[in-house]
Amino acid sequence: MYNYILKNNEDNMKKCLDIFQKKINTIYISRISPYLLDRINIKVNNKFIPIKYIANIVVDNSKTLKITPFDFLMLKKIEKAILLSNLNLNIKLITSHNIYVIIPPLTETRKINMIKIIKEETEKNRINIRNIRRESNNKIKLFLKEKKISENEEKKLYKCIQKQTIYYIKCISDFLEQKEKELLNFK
Repeated sequence: MYNYILKNNEDNMKKCLDIFQKKINTIYISRISPYLLDRINIKVNNKFIPIKYIANIVVDNSKTLKITPFDFLMLKKIEKAILLSNLNLNIKLITSHNIYVIIPPLTETRKINMIKIIKEETEKNRINIRNIRRESNNKIKLFLKEKKISENEEKKLYKCIQKQTIYYIKCISDFLEQKEKELLNFK
């Protein structure tokens, strides 16, 4: 039973860390990638669908992404979604079948904005880790109340969960530090 609580806690914290790292890696740092548009969703039939499910996204050159929708009636919706995203992207040209998205060069202002976005995501994920800890601690309290565990076991579990929490928050902070260095040293 204890292992279940600890394992579940660690699995949830690891998922949170993985999602955070993927999200931060989609932010354009040193090279362009189709994953940059992963966070953009298009409203289709009152449902939000990620852009990657309704269009083909490829790197056209070092500063341009080419988007080819599977249904050409979606061109305007895709364009609108890209313009409304907070990714600061420019749409260069819309042909009858493609949208070309220009990635602006990294200026000092953009670097500062990107660091700000990364820091906001970092804080959200620290809060998520703490929420996972709180849920696990509540489970422990419930088990103690139901007399499934002793008070000594309760204290041990709290310590283990706190160690996991400290570890994953440190991982998030280290990742933030690494990305900040990457951004500030990028020319």
